Amino acid sequence: MADTLAALRSLMASHSPPLNALIVPSEDYHQSEYVSARDKRRDFVSGFTGSAGIALISMNEALLWTDGRYFLQAAQQLSEQWTLMRMGEDPALDIWMEDNLPKDAAIGVDPWCISVDTAKKWERAFAKKQQKLVPTARNLVDEVWKNQPPAETNPLIMHPLEFAGRSVADKLKDLRAKLVQEKARAMIITALDEVAWLYNVRGTDVSYSPVVHAFAIVTLNSAFLYVDKRKLSSEANSYMKENGIFVREYGDVSSDTVLLASDQLTPSSADKTPAGLNTEIKCGKGIGNGEIQTAEFVNDLIWVDTGACCFALYLKLNADKVLVKQSPLALAKALKNPVEMKGLKNAHIRDGAAVVQYLAWLDRQMQEIYGAAGYFAEAESMSKNKLQDLKRLTEVSASDKLEEFRASKEHFRGLSFPTISSVGSNGAIIHYSPEAETCAELDPDQMYLCDSGAQYLDGTTDITRTVHFGKPTPHEKTCYTAVLKGHISLGNARFPNGTNGYALDVLARTPLWKYGLDYRHGTGHGIGSYLNVHEGPHQISFRPSAQNVPLQVSMTVTDEPGYYEDGKFGIRLENVLIVKEGNTKFNFGDKGYLTFEHITWAPYQRKLIDVSLLVPEEIQWLNDYHSKCSEILAPYLNQSEMEWLKNATAPIAA
Repeated sequence: MADTLAALRSLMASHSPPLNALIVPSEDYHQSEYVSARDKRRDFVSGFTGSAGIALISMNEALLWTDGRYFLQAAQQLSEQWTLMRMGEDPALDIWMEDNLPKDAAIGVDPWCISVDTAKKWERAFAKKQQKLVPTARNLVDEVWKNQPPAETNPLIMHPLEFAGRSVADKLKDLRAKLVQEKARAMIITALDEVAWLYNVRGTDVSYSPVVHAFAIVTLNSAFLYVDKRKLSSEANSYMKENGIFVREYGDVSSDTVLLASDQLTPSSADKTPAGLNTEIKCGKGIGNGEIQTAEFVNDLIWVDTGACCFALYLKLNADKVLVKQSPLALAKALKNPVEMKGLKNAHIRDGAAVVQYLAWLDRQMQEIYGAAGYFAEAESMSKNKLQDLKRLTEVSASDKLEEFRASKEHFRGLSFPTISSVGSNGAIIHYSPEAETCAELDPDQMYLCDSGAQYLDGTTDITRTVHFGKPTPHEKTCYTAVLKGHISLGNARFPNGTNGYALDVLARTPLWKYGLDYRHGTGHGIGSYLNVHEGPHQISFRPSAQNVPLQVSMTVTDEPGYYEDGKFGIRLENVLIVKEGNTKFNFGDKGYLTFEHITWAPYQRKLIDVSLLVPEEIQWLNDYHSKCSEILAPYLNQSEMEWLKNATAPIAA
């Protein structure tokens, strides 16, 4: 680590202009949350492996900013050469630089790895002290990273209509209608999941996210895909031609953006016109037969989602000809079509069966190996001595078994994020990621939090359950029950059309606030349809950005409150919900009312619930949910698993 910092500082000193500081973001060229091994530059320089954070290296300091999910993890992983900066508690990165770097300081960053919004925010902050953001011509971390993993060259995969539910032609038609409406002549698409969704393609370039490294540019008459052409089979090339998509090399997006800015981007003469695509611009007005007819209005803007587009491409455009607006694909992707909705529900049923199989298996193992009371009984473990050392269960070996159960299910394609399998105090690390060499052994007398999910061809899943195989303390029960009450309150909410997740977030926290407790993360995120496990543009959160987009029918969103006691335990409960019509008795203001439907199926552990803290409506909801859970999962379980589930879902007496 010391050698890396020294090498970077040497490059900073010899840079033209010399750099007083270097910013190393977590993101790749597409502003992705999860990135490929090659793009984990912030991990490489800092040693911190969480998915969110940003590093700053000056000539005599190294600092890392991250959010509340990762405070404990970062404190453990950062060496003494690094200072942890807690977002929301310590000065923000731009404020720190303004206060601690000299006047006229040059601050370097790879413009491909930051969004336009972030770059402009920093430029405004730096200008107060005549400091300057310097886009570097090359990535300095790449220069010092010996043994940097190579770029991925995995095959691009076509996503069949039977799972996608809408054709590329339909999606392009809708996008072009939006372009016309906004007086734009083109859009640059940089978010990997948006490119994948628009063109109905998937890939394996990024672990846990079925995306391919690619950009897209869509004009009123052409559609381009920028991707390493080695990833396309002959079948994939045919698919692109059939859908009117011109394929360019990944790096060509840079020069093509320059051409686009001067309105000179056309399909290359080297590329044959895709079959069935009429590139002639018709006169007239309106939209007909999928063609854009452009004579009677001027479409001169290029649409850029400045929250997602990298600064490097934006710098190649004429700023006064840029339409700065959120990508229309973000909302279109979030509103699941009927085929996607059916797929998500089916995927969650199979996934729920895998989770139940895992819990039943884990229950047996904890009793046999550790003498635990088990999932149902409430008593101290008889003995903590392992029967055989080879049988010991760790956070990793246990989660590997869960993956094994999932892998046996139809359409399984992998996990949707690294499983958070955490025992005792590790559960208090909100996004804990166990490593085989250092992870903890399971302990029957401590809480066990498991947050996991999978990718299936018909949907993406994300579920959290917290369990105890011994005798939970009264305090642990109180905390678990408060989290459960918030989970139920949010999941049962009814609210008027136009309500955003910022307004609903309080419902999940109120039962915790009663005890002076809270949690440092958002309460819900959208989820992809065989795409990213974290999907916008909506969210349920205390963060102001949750006010930007209201919840709408056919959106998905998670419901995942929690509570974490540092050094002791963590609790989180998570289901995926879909937004649907509320069917309320009245309709004040003719707004229309919405509610949620749970599509995740797995029991809540009864022995962790202090029933005296529940109201009759909560008990009724739990019993109804458990009854459905048993009924829905039955076809996927063997007899012993079904017996276990029947016990786990037995009615709670009021």
